[in-house]
Amino acid sequence: MRNLSDIRKDINLIDEQIRDLFITRIKLSEQVAEYKLKTNDKVLKPDRESELIKIMSENIDEKFKQKYISMLKTSMRVSRMHQYEYMLEKNNSKLNIAYENISRNPRSVVYQGLPASYQFQAVKSMFGNVDCISNVVKFEDVFTMVSNGDMEMGVVPIENSSIGTINEVYDLLVKYDLYIYRSHIDNIHHCLAGCEDATINSIKKVYSIMPALEQCKNFLEINGFELCEASNTAVAAKNVFDWNDKTKAAVCSEQAAKLYGLKIIRSCINDNKKNQTKFVAVSKKLFATDEDDRISISFTLPHKEGTLACTLSTFSDRNINLTEIHSRPIIETPWNYRFYVDFVGGLKQKDTKSLIYQLSDELPSFKLLGSYKITQNI
Repeated sequence: MRNLSDIRKDINLIDEQIRDLFITRIKLSEQVAEYKLKTNDKVLKPDRESELIKIMSENIDEKFKQKYISMLKTSMRVSRMHQYEYMLEKNNSKLNIAYENISRNPRSVVYQGLPASYQFQAVKSMFGNVDCISNVVKFEDVFTMVSNGDMEMGVVPIENSSIGTINEVYDLLVKYDLYIYRSHIDNIHHCLAGCEDATINSIKKVYSIMPALEQCKNFLEINGFELCEASNTAVAAKNVFDWNDKTKAAVCSEQAAKLYGLKIIRSCINDNKKNQTKFVAVSKKLFATDEDDRISISFTLPHKEGTLACTLSTFSDRNINLTEIHSRPIIETPWNYRFYVDFVGGLKQKDTKSLIYQLSDELPSFKLLGSYKITQNI
């Protein structure tokens, strides 16, 4: 048996040869990129890559074949990545995304719910004093008003740390073709609030938006309350005040309880005491600044093996950190999905632009949902 250190020396020599050949191959890919710049040809040629893989793997032992194909695919993918970077450096108009710099706060903002709702608090945290703040009944009403130009921005919750994503909001982003302008993470502390005569023992029914009820599931189940859905936490608080019925209570913020004249029966009833919600402001226009630290995108994939893994590899190839990925069914094509991805970066950053150029060029459908900064209340 050979000494391990001698074997490693041989491996190192081979790796040095692979390194030198890799650099030679990458330089040749720049010549390919130059040709494609002149001819406006596509970087990804699936038929060409499939044919090359077939030819190069014909005479390889079966026990090594798939491993070699995997290495070859990686080499091709990295070569394409370099071509996109090279072409973008030579001609930055290849990534044709128009955006505006953020220079001021919006003049008008719309949110779903009532004053003292968590969404209203998010509006104040993100924008401070806005000339015109309006409220509507449904999430879709927010998107409709922004899409129609009736309001400049809309604020909606998009994810909660306890129950996950709010799928309806993601679907509406694509449906109305809006962009994320800014994001804010807020601590969410629910309370149980009722009329002046209400006690923990008198309450039979508890009203709130379903995500809030789910975030307080343990507390509500232990007390045996009947759960009733309302359109918003603040709406629930106002209704409970109007009913003035000691058998009914609301799950809402303490601000909502105080604003609508309710007595706080129990504070901080959410199961996760570090409960947080991410809110986003949506706009008809795409904005980008040097301070942006998050990108959101959506895309579809061919229904073939390895397509998702290959797509996600384009992030790791650039050492870009994914912060979220989830999928939503495409209603018109059963068992096909639209993927949503958030990652660290900004539209003005070199690696981000190269990645977006590659994904938008290679995927069946691709949408940039926003380049923005995340703020957080501590």
